[in-house]
Amino acid sequence: MNARAIGCIGLGAVVFILIGILGINVASSRIGCPDRLQWGDRLYAPTGTPAPSPDTGGSEPPAKLGTSFIGLTTREVYGPAGSTSSDAPGRTSIIAMDCGDGRFQSYRNAGPAPTATPSAEAMLREGLRPATRLRTAHG
Repeated sequence: MNARAIGCIGLGAVVFILIGILGINVASSRIGCPDRLQWGDRLYAPTGTPAPSPDTGGSEPPAKLGTSFIGLTTREVYGPAGSTSSDAPGRTSIIAMDCGDGRFQSYRNAGPAPTATPSAEAMLREGLRPATRLRTAHG
């Protein structure tokens, strides 16, 4: 192998590593509060401005519900005192999330989360025929 080939391979490896480091840095440095949250089948919209502590509308300290991924980082999610995680049937209508910069944003349930597949009624309104069964090559 000649020196030119070795130099090109070395330069390519350095550029590849630098691009990877830049990508990880961009993905993990998302500081701030998202403009909406999806939690299971619900969509939550922000209320008010970020505060120095989680505010869930109650007089008691909020309960930690768990964490959520934003990029490559995890953020703490809080609910009213006594509330439970998303596995519980009666999820809370207001939550607060750590913004990653020492502030907390409150979110209120804004309705059902958008789905990737429209309902059969919506497809019929648009003139699309919903699939009723899987068709095979032989019928």
